[in-house]
Amino acid sequence: MSDISPAGPVKVAVTVDDLLLWDGVPLPAGSSPVDITRSMARTLTEHGVPSTYAFAHTYPVERDPALIAAFEAWVEAGHHLGNHTHHHAPLRWMPAEDFCADIARAERRIGRLIESAPQRYFRYPMDMSSGSESKRGQVEEYLRDHGYRNAPITAWFSDFAWIVPYYRALTNGDAAARKRLRDTYVSAAVDMLAAHAVSARGLFGADVPYIWLIHGSPIAADVLGNILDAFIDRNVEFIPLDEAMRHSANFGMPPCDQRFRNHLQRYALAAGEPAPELAPEVLGEVMAASPMPGVDTIGVLEESVLKPLARRLGAEYEWEWV
Repeated sequence: MSDISPAGPVKVAVTVDDLLLWDGVPLPAGSSPVDITRSMARTLTEHGVPSTYAFAHTYPVERDPALIAAFEAWVEAGHHLGNHTHHHAPLRWMPAEDFCADIARAERRIGRLIESAPQRYFRYPMDMSSGSESKRGQVEEYLRDHGYRNAPITAWFSDFAWIVPYYRALTNGDAAARKRLRDTYVSAAVDMLAAHAVSARGLFGADVPYIWLIHGSPIAADVLGNILDAFIDRNVEFIPLDEAMRHSANFGMPPCDQRFRNHLQRYALAAGEPAPELAPEVLGEVMAASPMPGVDTIGVLEESVLKPLARRLGAEYEWEWV
């Protein structure tokens, strides 16, 4: 069982996005955002990962105010909440002024919970600070003026790809698919952290403190503990977000890029280097698992999530997956 990095222990700050998943994403019967949140919070604490930041968009709370209980449960468990805008829309879909207003709109709903954290952190939806350098500059100035720091993502494993297939497997009662999805979810988390570490060593000459992302989903609640165990077995040391944010790789800003990429991947693309990506054969297997008519990942994300979001904003829908 090889370590994530041959250079020694790798420091990782765990973060969670979207304790309330995006409007339009199906949840399996018997699954609730509050239960998912409590499970993930408990697992993190049990694995020695306290004071974890989650980044929460607030549009679902507008539709159902009772969902604020998920955010409250997270904070009550000793973890922290950051701002993720209200609508969870990429910057390139709206003027900078409207994007900043969306940050403020989220704060009006969860500001009291954000204030209980030791530092006010913000995360761009989908980690996409795209649009233009000047537009992003306006947003960054707004964040500074309002006491926020942008907490980027420097390691992920495209875990959103498992959410709809896992829903299908549970709804279909497909135990074999469920097991295979859980297994690949854990192995992809490990492999992609290692791939990001390879990329960082090539870019910066050494490992950096990685800011790792997982979403608040049913499969995450079920197997987060397995991922953390696998990380520990591979010489990962969990650190607070504040410590990771002291490294220039995390508080620097790589050039804007219109594609769906995280912070470290944008550094790689700017340097003309290959960005770490989930293996296509893994992605293909996951997307095809336990089929269900009319319920495929791209269809759900485009037709039920992204296009309705663009319509709510009066934006022209456009998206680049690769």
